[in-house]
Parts: sequence; C-alpha cells; structure tokens
Amino acid sequence: MKKLIAGILAISSALLLLTGCGNGSAATGKNTKIFLSYTEDDFKTAFANAAIAEAQAKGVTIDANANDATVEAQVESIKKAVAGGATAIICIAANASTAQELEVAANGVPIIFCNSAPDAEYLKADKYIYVGSSEEQAGQFQAEHLLSMNPGKTSFDIVMFKGEKNHSGAVGRQNGFKYTMKDNGITVNYVFEDYANWKGEMAVEEFEMFLKTGQNFDAVVCHNDTMAVAVAEYMASHGIDTSKIPVLGVDATADGVAALEKGILEFTVYQSAVGQGTAAVDAAIELSKGRSVSSIEGVDKTNTYIYVPFEAVDKSNYKNYK
Repeated sequence: MKKLIAGILAISSALLLLTGCGNGSAATGKNTKIFLSYTEDDFKTAFANAAIAEAQAKGVTIDANANDATVEAQVESIKKAVAGGATAIICIAANASTAQELEVAANGVPIIFCNSAPDAEYLKADKYIYVGSSEEQAGQFQAEHLLSMNPGKTSFDIVMFKGEKNHSGAVGRQNGFKYTMKDNGITVNYVFEDYANWKGEMAVEEFEMFLKTGQNFDAVVCHNDTMAVAVAEYMASHGIDTSKIPVLGVDATADGVAALEKGILEFTVYQSAVGQGTAAVDAAIELSKGRSVSSIEGVDKTNTYIYVPFEAVDKSNYKNYK
C-alpha cells in the first residue's frame, strides 16, 4: 500500500510540474504583451496599423502610444509599459542616437527598433534588433531610374531634399544615390542640397529660395514622398514641366502614388510599412518567448537586422501600389 501511495504521489507531482511549466511558459500567446512606441505620419501610421493587425491575427496583446514625439516621452512610455508587463518593445525612436537610454528604460525587455536604425554598437543579437529596409537601396533605385531616363548623359545638376540630419534613412538614401551615380561614372553637381526634415512645406520654402538663384537643374531628388509631392505640385502650379525636370521620391505613399498617376511625380520607391510592421511583431513574439529571430524572413546572419526589400515604382507598375 505504501508503495502504491508513493507511486501515485510521484505521478501527481510530475503532472503538477508539467502543468506548471505549461501555464508559466512565455511561449503562450496570452503571455506575450507587446508595446509599440511611435509618432504619427503617413508611413508610421501605416506601420502601426499593420503591426496591430498582425498582433491581433497572432492572438497577442499589443498596446500602442502614437504620441512619443520626444525622447523624454518615449522613455517614460517604455518604463510604464515594462512596469505593466510588456514582454517586448517595438520602437520607432524619436532619436535613434538615444538607443542606449531607451534600452536602460526597457530594463532587460527586448526592443525591436524600426524605421531609424541605431548605431550597430547598441544592437545585440536576439535582444536589441532593427527591422527596416536597406536605405541605400532606395537611393540606388532613384539613381538607376534617372539614368535609365537619360541614356548617354554623363552629368546632372541635382536638387536634393534630405530628411533629418543623422537619420539613418536620410544618410542611407543620400549615399545610395550618390554612390550609384559615382559608380556609373556620372558627374553630379548638387546645385541645392539641404535638410527639409521629411516635411513638404519646408521643402517648398527651400525650393523657392533655390529658384531665386536662377541655376539650371535636371531633376529633384527627395528622401520621401511628402517632400517630393509638395515640390512637384509647386512646380506644376508654377509652370515648371515635371515631365522634363522629373521629381523622385521614396515611400510610395497614397499621395505619392496619386501624384505619379497624375503625372507630376516621376518615380518613387515602395517601402513596405505593412511588411515592416508585420516583421516587427513576428520578431517581438519570438523575443518575448526567449527565442531567436533566425527563422524570420529577411534576417541577416547576425540575428540583428531584419530587412524588408524596397520596390521601384514608376508609371509602368504604380497601379500595383494603389
């Protein structure tokens, strides 16, 4: 009898241990709680909507704050989220150079940085990672399209409106364009080049100042569609033929594609907000479970970067992006 009781107790203990492991596992969807920190614009809002949809489809909790416009606000939001049980943070940083401060605020919770990449020294495999697109590719596509429009042309006068200073997107897109032109043996004179901080109204103000110089220009290259569409609309309304002096953007936003369809924008590059938002959530789920991101499509060999490819958009295929 004693042996029988001991056997029953042993079996019961084993079952309790198995049950306990099951209930306490971070692998269950109900124990995954993602926090999304960002500020709103066309691209980031589309990103957030995609992330929220993916989380809901996967049956995990996601909370979002669209008002983290400053580093201070973002730090406080992350601290609050961690205190509330967040298992992973998706963060479009207000300033990517503050990545270390954001990691401290996260107190050991994994962070998926998006849209603006921190310096590599602040990333760590399967812990602090980056989801985005290879920004150089966007600039490369712009340069290649301009060259395809002008076979045999060996020099260009370019007006370039850049995003924010030191933003990884602005740096990458600028380098991608410049190095592609250089690698093809093209001489480029940047007759005007300045930061317009992704804003259309600022780009137009700067463009008006440039026009007063009376210099020639062959094309306007912009780091995003917001600036590109604003400048293209200004040109069209002031008698400057955008079919002869093309305007090129990036992001393939709804406004960008509409301007392309209208014929005032020559080219844009699709940055998949949906693809990035989806990948970010998939990474957050894996990291919440204490697992690697190695199985996610687009991950590099270091398990630190997940790349979602850019796609060139012009008059031949814009309907695919409407």
